[in-house]
Amino acid sequence: MSRSFNAWLSVGLLLCAGCAEQNQLRRSMAKPYQPANLHQSASHLPPGLRRVAVLPLTAEEKDATAQSGSATLEPIFLAELRKRGAFEVVPVTREQLRVWTGRTGWRQEETVPAELLAKIQAQTFCDAVLFDHLSVYRPYPPLAVGWRLSLITCDDRVTHWSVDEVFDAGSPAVIKAAQTYFRGQMNQPSVELDSTAVLTSPRRFGQYSAAAALGTLPAR
Repeated sequence: MSRSFNAWLSVGLLLCAGCAEQNQLRRSMAKPYQPANLHQSASHLPPGLRRVAVLPLTAEEKDATAQSGSATLEPIFLAELRKRGAFEVVPVTREQLRVWTGRTGWRQEETVPAELLAKIQAQTFCDAVLFDHLSVYRPYPPLAVGWRLSLITCDDRVTHWSVDEVFDAGSPAVIKAAQTYFRGQMNQPSVELDSTAVLTSPRRFGQYSAAAALGTLPAR
C-alpha cells in the first residue's frame, strides 16, 4: 500500500470524523422540536367534554407501507392518548364504524355527513369524536411520522383542537426532542443509546411523535 494512499485515507478519516463531530455539535445546539401547526379553540377543554370516541386510525388506502404503519402505531397512539388523562377514551372499532356508517374509516378533511357525529354519539354516549390520520410513515432512517388529528364536539360540531405535524428524524430539532423524550421515558442518560433506540425503531419513534402531537391538547 503506497504512502500516498495512506495519506489520502488518513485525510478521509479525519474529514469523516470532522463531519460526525459537526453533526453531533449541531444536534446538541438545536432546540427540541415543538409542534406549531395546530389549532385550539381555547386554552382549556370545555368542562362538559368528558368522554371521547376515537375513530380507527386511517392512512392512505393505496399505500401498503402506510397501512402497515397504521396497524403498528394505532395501539401506541391510544396508549399515549390515555396517558394524557384529558378525557375518557372510547375506541371505535372498524367493524363498529362499518355497521353504524357503512365505512370502516373517516377523515376529518373529507365531506363528513351531518348525521355522522350524531350516529356515533348515539352509539357511544360520547361528547366528542377524535378523527386521527397517519399522514406520513417512513419506517427507514431517517424515520418520519405524520399525525393529522381533530377533536370535534358532537352537539355543536365545533373543532376544539386540531394538529397536523410531520416529525422527521432528519431534523436536528426532532432528534433532540426524541432523545429528550426517551431519556425521561426509558431512563437512558446516554445520547448514543437514545439515538440507537428512538431514531432506528419505528415503534419507538412513533411513540415519541404521538406523545408530542398529543402534548398540544388544551389543558383540562
